Amino acid sequence: MRTAEDTEITQEHEVLAAPPPGPPPPPPGMLADVGPWLAVFGLAVIAGLLVWFFVFHQRGNHGKVVPAVVGQPQRQAVSTLTGDGLNVQEIVGPSSRPRGIVVLQKPGGGSRVANGQTVTLHVSNGHALAAAPRITTTATTASTTTAAKPAQATVPSVAGEDMASAAGQVEAAGFVAETDPVAGSGAPGTVTAQNPSASAQASTGGVVRLSVATGSSRPPVTVPNVVGQKAAAARAALLDANLTTKTAYKKGPAKSIGVVLAESPTGSQPRYTQITLTVGS
Repeated sequence: MRTAEDTEITQEHEVLAAPPPGPPPPPPGMLADVGPWLAVFGLAVIAGLLVWFFVFHQRGNHGKVVPAVVGQPQRQAVSTLTGDGLNVQEIVGPSSRPRGIVVLQKPGGGSRVANGQTVTLHVSNGHALAAAPRITTTATTASTTTAAKPAQATVPSVAGEDMASAAGQVEAAGFVAETDPVAGSGAPGTVTAQNPSASAQASTGGVVRLSVATGSSRPPVTVPNVVGQKAAAARAALLDANLTTKTAYKKGPAKSIGVVLAESPTGSQPRYTQITLTVGS
């Protein structure tokens, strides 16, 4: 038979007994396994974007920006481009814009090019391209075709100017400049006479002859190779080399029209020697 004391001891032991163990913790989730791989993937994406920016993006910005010179006077445009380390080719042609104004450039302003690349300028000669004559026919009368008369232009006054500047003005007016060396008075390299005379009206595309004083001292200069260039650009290059020019024409394929096919003489020549350019027509 239990006594009251035994009952108290049993109750005490029941109070002090440890609670039964709880359920085991859940297994790690999928996120714990994928998390490190997501971090690695994110770092790879960031690295790829950095490579694209510093390699491909920066490569697209490589090069010199071509200044926009359309609408500028010819000399100002050339000075701007050459001052930026670019070469310039000038082509004078008909346009409704004032004489000597740049009407088109290739590559255009804002383009990126390598240093030393050539920019072609199309310069107005002050005369719009003449429209083709309109021909009408009827059932009872035969029509006749009348050739359009060449456009007329005023010959600029260039006597007393240096030959390169004088020839540039003549070509900008729509003519072909022929520079003839003469052993007369005047500073070497300057124009002493012109034909037709200043302010005369002449057909565009015609020749204006400029007499250029040679002086007594004529050291040798190297004739630049201008074969393959446009005629106007070739004449300008020779004048810049202190040589005078004459242009002759030769029938050839369509692709040769206006292009220098040959030049003579070549090599080393006395300053102001006249170089004959054979140009396709």
